Amino acid sequence: MKKAKTSHKGRICKFPKCKNVLSIYNHETYCHIHLNCTGAAYKKKA
Repeated sequence: MKKAKTSHKGRICKFPKCKNVLSIYNHETYCHIHLNCTGAAYKKKA
């Protein structure tokens, strides 16, 4: 069985003021909440 690729522990979402700790299996720089948020789209919703 292949071992799953993992990222470093303790990474924090890069979205401003977000403190969510990313899963070791999430290789993105944003949490699942902010993954599809872009600056322009987020500002329009607020």
